[in-house]
Amino acid sequence: MKKLISLVLTLGLYFFGAHTSASLIGDEIFLSCMQAGGSDHPLCEGNSDIPAIVGEDIEYPDYFNFKNSLSIDINADSIWLAFDGGPYCGWFTCDDGDFLEFWLYDLDWLDIIDNKLVSLDITTNMTGVKTGFTDHSVHIALPETRVTSDMFLHIGLVTSNDTGQLRRNDDTGVPEPGSLVLLTLALAGLLYYRRRKVHSLL
Repeated sequence: MKKLISLVLTLGLYFFGAHTSASLIGDEIFLSCMQAGGSDHPLCEGNSDIPAIVGEDIEYPDYFNFKNSLSIDINADSIWLAFDGGPYCGWFTCDDGDFLEFWLYDLDWLDIIDNKLVSLDITTNMTGVKTGFTDHSVHIALPETRVTSDMFLHIGLVTSNDTGQLRRNDDTGVPEPGSLVLLTLALAGLLYYRRRKVHSLL
């Protein structure tokens, strides 16, 4: 019985451990700012490339350090943008055609080799936001329009590791590894219960 339980636990750790999500925690990243139009500004292009280590704190709080600001928080598998001090009209201009652009790059998943971005999952209540990505970077373009403090932008990072975890649909008739582990655990429990019952009757 001990061997069976040991086998079940080993299989459970293998199946559930093998499907962990990729994480940016502990990675050193860089952020650069640029304007789509207008001359360089010391609060944007003047900041150059700012490094940060991904952790529990907000990596880029109050980025511009004045009333028309924003905070950029990088999590294990997502990016949050929150806007401070609104309402205001853009950051540097009020021209609807201009954008404030950010590049987050050197995104590396320390626990998974050769992992890379394959898509972005965007949730926002802003209009006109543009995003893009490469294997290890994210591009964010915010329109220079009226901004309020209740606006937000959430970017879920979908990686090659995440898509590699996709399993067959239920209609294929092939059970998922997690289901097999649960079934094995149930059978082991039933076998143990029956043995105890038989011994108690003797």
